[in-house]
Amino acid sequence: MTTIRLDEYSTTPLYNIKAVVQSTNISPSTLRAWERRYNMCRPQRSESGYRLYSDRDVAIIRWLKMQVDAGMAISQAVTWLQNLIDLAPTASQAPTLPEPMGRLLGEGAQPHRSSEPANVSVLQQRLLQALLAYHEDAAEAVLAHAFALYSIEQVGEQVIMPVLVEIGDRWHRGLLSVTREHYATNYLIQRLAALLRTVPNATNTPLIWVGCAPGEQHEIGAMLLSIYLRRAGYTVRYLGQDLPAEDLVAETKLVKPELLLFSATTVEAANKLHSLCEMLADLDPPRPMIGYGGRAFNLRPELRDEIAGVYLGATAVEAVESIGDLLSDFPLRRVMRAG
Repeated sequence: MTTIRLDEYSTTPLYNIKAVVQSTNISPSTLRAWERRYNMCRPQRSESGYRLYSDRDVAIIRWLKMQVDAGMAISQAVTWLQNLIDLAPTASQAPTLPEPMGRLLGEGAQPHRSSEPANVSVLQQRLLQALLAYHEDAAEAVLAHAFALYSIEQVGEQVIMPVLVEIGDRWHRGLLSVTREHYATNYLIQRLAALLRTVPNATNTPLIWVGCAPGEQHEIGAMLLSIYLRRAGYTVRYLGQDLPAEDLVAETKLVKPELLLFSATTVEAANKLHSLCEMLADLDPPRPMIGYGGRAFNLRPELRDEIAGVYLGATAVEAVESIGDLLSDFPLRRVMRAG
């Protein structure tokens, strides 16, 4: 029998009730009634007071709905769920839920490696069409569906980034107005900014600053990297676009972050980043480590030879792995700083 392991799903609150309704096909009134009567999941509240549900909450809701759709009363399904929780090996270990009707849940926080590539392509096209038509509700529905099926990293790399590249390419070819390109890009920036605020930020790990090279206006890649790093357990400060070189160097002297990460999508920004990294390399020890990436370095690999830092890889996901290697000796570096 196929099963669902709840401990594979993140408990980080991410989705509002509208997103949950769209991804589970359950009505808002039914969901609120289940919560009120049976306390079957415990959504947290955002700063503005809205309910936020986690991947684990969505998994439970979809599992309960599966049982109800199969003919079981909701009270019986909740009782069964509670019994499974009570029978878990330890109080801290989430139960394994039977799934007799086949796999109905998305992968939640687990990567969706290769099982449904066509669905990713469909999500890309639907998101692109919604954004180019100024249909914000439709775009929100597509992203809610995507986040219900795939991990945040996969939605970022396989849905959002390809759509962003396609929008930019159409604008460069004169097939898209500046206004339409601005709307689509800013919608995605706002969506990711909201997500960045909800992802917990560690406090006891190396301090990482993430931002865009001087002159760089395209910040979605840097925002995605900040989100991924926070999810990986790092302490991250996102600095934004078009960082001023001299001011950044002065702040680096004061705050002393362990690692500085930069993104550049254009050759012009990459050249300016070269000058900034030279300034950072001249700081007195202990100096921060420097990492960089972005479309400019992917299309023009020779630019990597000009930067006083470490190229992190072609994607933000690859960058997270590279950063793990860079920081593997952090305890030793911390001792050297203290000395």
